[in-house]
Amino acid sequence: MDKGAWQIAVLFAGAALGGTYLGGYEWLRFFAYFGSWGTIGVVLASLALGWFGYSVLSICYRAHIRSLHELFLHWFGEAFGPTLSVLTHLFLLAYAGVITGQFAMQAPAGASPLLFVLVPLLVAIVWLQKGWSWLITGMSISLATGFLLFGVIFLEQPHVPIPNLGYQMNLNWIVHALLYVGLHFLLCLAVAIPLVKHVAHHQSIRLGVGIGSLLFFLLLITGHAILLSYWHDVHASASPFKLIMLQLIPKGDWLLGLFSLFHGGVLIAAILYALAEPITDRHDLHLLPLLLVMLSFLALFALLPMALSWSVPLVASGTTYCGLSLLIRFIWKRQAPK
Repeated sequence: MDKGAWQIAVLFAGAALGGTYLGGYEWLRFFAYFGSWGTIGVVLASLALGWFGYSVLSICYRAHIRSLHELFLHWFGEAFGPTLSVLTHLFLLAYAGVITGQFAMQAPAGASPLLFVLVPLLVAIVWLQKGWSWLITGMSISLATGFLLFGVIFLEQPHVPIPNLGYQMNLNWIVHALLYVGLHFLLCLAVAIPLVKHVAHHQSIRLGVGIGSLLFFLLLITGHAILLSYWHDVHASASPFKLIMLQLIPKGDWLLGLFSLFHGGVLIAAILYALAEPITDRHDLHLLPLLLVMLSFLALFALLPMALSWSVPLVASGTTYCGLSLLIRFIWKRQAPK
């Protein structure tokens, strides 16, 4: 596999998983709540992210689009593109912040939530100084850790129950799968579009997105099976994998927390770098001051959930609708007559 394909694969998979995937609440909410229907949602979400991701990145490759901002201009024009782009950039930074703050509030007993806000930001600062090469390496380590951790938990469980399709038989599973795709589609585009300029061939995009989608699916379906196996213990938890780790390993919540802090920091760094680098190229700015401004904005939103709990669903919903707007626009342009 060439270097460009691997870079896209790793960052695509990491963004599709999300910054707090090791906590498990997002997967519990969007998929495991719906039993076997949620399993179908896992499959469809993986296919949708892969297909939409490949299609849009292919458009970016052919049209020489090198940033999320340029994609908004290309699809929405000069009238609406700049405004939607700025709004989406702000929502992405705010989302990364509130998710960090939400995870910090679920820190292991005896740990300071502020420490769990500070550590991923420090990890992000270290990785931001090194650029794409370190970001790819860090995300590769994080994905390998996820496979190892989930593999150990999966091997420890006695069986995976398969709920009857009559359980939770409603359309909510489709809605939740669509919302997951909308949110993480935006995250995938944000980190992957700037990498398009580094690929030598169009085939690299197909290979990269294909492998990234496969990595995402394998981790997601394994985590989904684990949540179903421990359903009675974790269905009401805001951090289900923490409860599972506490059952399996002494101080397992701390081990999970450290891994999550590392992954969150690397993904924050990838989002910030992917958003900031095109801006500096477009306006001939210095990268470091812009990164510091973005990081400060993100840090403020990381503290917000501690004071306003409703800020998390509000920001997450706004970010999701920004992603869905891109999906709808892509489908509209694809169906429009040439």
